[in-house]
Amino acid sequence: MADSVERMDSPTRRPALPALTGLRALAAAWVVLFHYREEILRLQPVLAPLDTLMRAGYLGVDLFFALSGFVLAYTYADRMRTFRGDRSARFVRNRFARVWPVHVVALHVDVAIAAVVGTLGTTSEDTRRGLGAYVENLGMVHYWVNDRPSFNSPAWSISAEWFAYLLAPVLFVLVARLRRPGSALALAGLAYAVMLGIFATMALPNGNLENMFWVRIMGEFLGGMLLCIAWTRGGARLGGFAWLLPLTVAVVALIPAASAGHYWAAPALGLGTAGLAASSGPLVRLLSGPTLVAAGEASYALYMVHWLFERPIEWATARAAGNGLASALVLAGIVLVLGVTARLVATRIEQPARRWLVDGPRGRAPATWSREVPQHRTRTLAVLR
Repeated sequence: MADSVERMDSPTRRPALPALTGLRALAAAWVVLFHYREEILRLQPVLAPLDTLMRAGYLGVDLFFALSGFVLAYTYADRMRTFRGDRSARFVRNRFARVWPVHVVALHVDVAIAAVVGTLGTTSEDTRRGLGAYVENLGMVHYWVNDRPSFNSPAWSISAEWFAYLLAPVLFVLVARLRRPGSALALAGLAYAVMLGIFATMALPNGNLENMFWVRIMGEFLGGMLLCIAWTRGGARLGGFAWLLPLTVAVVALIPAASAGHYWAAPALGLGTAGLAASSGPLVRLLSGPTLVAAGEASYALYMVHWLFERPIEWATARAAGNGLASALVLAGIVLVLGVTARLVATRIEQPARRWLVDGPRGRAPATWSREVPQHRTRTLAVLR
């Protein structure tokens, strides 16, 4: 009986997908460009042709959501195809260890910034920096409670991801029952269609949904899971769709109306992600390179810390704009500081904290836990957000 249980708990051995890790780096960089678009253009007006591409950078989050669902289904769906409380608890613990440490560090850095600039404890139409928002952030439920930004505003997506992670053990059971690739593809299309339909009929003028945070994350997370099932079941030849990734980026970069706060591109990005996983062409080789994979491993840290530099970047931009040499140095400094900070946070905080939370202070995981999360897989397959 013990042997049969161990076989059931053993992970499904599948090849790593380093190209998806490299894709995470580009998604995070796209979000950074979106947030600092105005500063970049003030420093280097010659980059104005990239304005439309940078404006569409909010879609980097949609790419993250699809990646998260895809990779988690790839790693866990078939070995969690029957619901068990102990396995579900270990999965949730692993996800918590993946996202909470960097989130809570960034939270407290932003609390300190708010205290220095005098906004701590205030609440307005644009932001919430009171005690309630702080407690909600500690539990990563701040976006469930209120869709207004709070501390470290990009962390709204981590709250949305946490919601998906808590539902994932049940979703694994449901999607693992699918045996026909065509059924999984149809359901993936339905997930995206429902999401887009809700946005089309219920979105506010700014393109957002009021108090309906779950629509975007669940449409894209579930869509990514189902696209993965369609691929891993065989028969769904998705490799040819990898071209959708560069094509979609090109469309939103060249046609302002193609993005403009809308999410129509999300299904194309999700299908392109599945195509990337299923293919082996030049795009896969490019994204699997060691530099992009290393950047992808620091992508979550970059996403979580980049907005903490908002005030110094605005200050430096205001003083350097119009001076060619100073502007170039400031822009290079921004890239260097964000890159080095992300790498340090990933290697000095994120990874050690995750090991501590998973393995315990002595660094040795219980046997059942180590079976579920093989060490050589976690670096490439762990996805944020």
